[in-house]
Amino acid sequence: MTASGLSEADRRIVRAAARKVSLQIAAVCAAVVVVVVAAAVAFVVYRTMPAEAIEHGAAPGRIYLDAREGLLALVLAGTAGILLAAAVGLYSARNAVKPLGEALARQRRFVQDASHELRTPLTILDARLQLAQRKAGQDSPAADDLARLRQDSAALARLIDDLLLMSTGGGGPAAEPVDAAATVAAAVADLQLVADQTSIALASPGSAPVMVPPQLLRRMVTALVENALSHTPAGGRIRVSVRAEAGQVLISVADTGQGITGIDPGEIFDRFARGTGQGQATGSYGIGLALVREAALRHGGDVRVAHTGPDGTTIELKLPGARR
Repeated sequence: MTASGLSEADRRIVRAAARKVSLQIAAVCAAVVVVVVAAAVAFVVYRTMPAEAIEHGAAPGRIYLDAREGLLALVLAGTAGILLAAAVGLYSARNAVKPLGEALARQRRFVQDASHELRTPLTILDARLQLAQRKAGQDSPAADDLARLRQDSAALARLIDDLLLMSTGGGGPAAEPVDAAATVAAAVADLQLVADQTSIALASPGSAPVMVPPQLLRRMVTALVENALSHTPAGGRIRVSVRAEAGQVLISVADTGQGITGIDPGEIFDRFARGTGQGQATGSYGIGLALVREAALRHGGDVRVAHTGPDGTTIELKLPGARR
């Protein structure tokens, strides 16, 4: 996979499509020039016939043209050329994007097939966890861990369902308002387990309803906090805040890391974009923040870098508030 987010195969498809469009446009332009020149030559030849020259009393070796007729001929020829270029351009564009459409269709089929195939092992995993819970009993020291494992497997199953829904063009806004504050609190509580020596504090109002599916919102917040964790040294702090203002809900994640370096802050939401400094050894591939932006835009929101510097980075997720 390249820095632009395209595989080598995809790049070959794009290059082939570009060459095809370029050749077709060049052919259209050449045809238009030939048609215009041929029309002009035909008109001049017609106006220089001996009978016409005698009728107008033209002197030998001289050509007399009516300005209005010449202008009309040029206008008609130009119009015909433009219409021809537009028609062939439309045809060329449709042919050019056809391979890209096929590539997108293959991608969707892959996601659908992979999502479907992953359901079976997840179902088996959940069944085994249930069996382990029954064998261990409610008083077992492992009961809480097994319950959390079942919750995690259920979250994975919902993620698979969401992937399948998005691959079919679904994934619209939630039918009912979702309390962003409660969802963010749940995501922060889960990440406290992996925060190690980094403290995560949450500040939120009593309620901040948004029209975003709760699992999707939770994954968005998880991606933002995980990004902050990967860029915050041990002993650092992460502050997550939720506030509602002017019909919008703002979720900000502020860390005490070294700031964004080696890349323009506005580019960190591009796929496979990675800066330098803290967090390079965490195995991050630079996809999480890109998915956050895509999800935010899909639901009428946005995400941006509100601040970055040696004292840390603050990323702000903005979502439309739900009407009460």
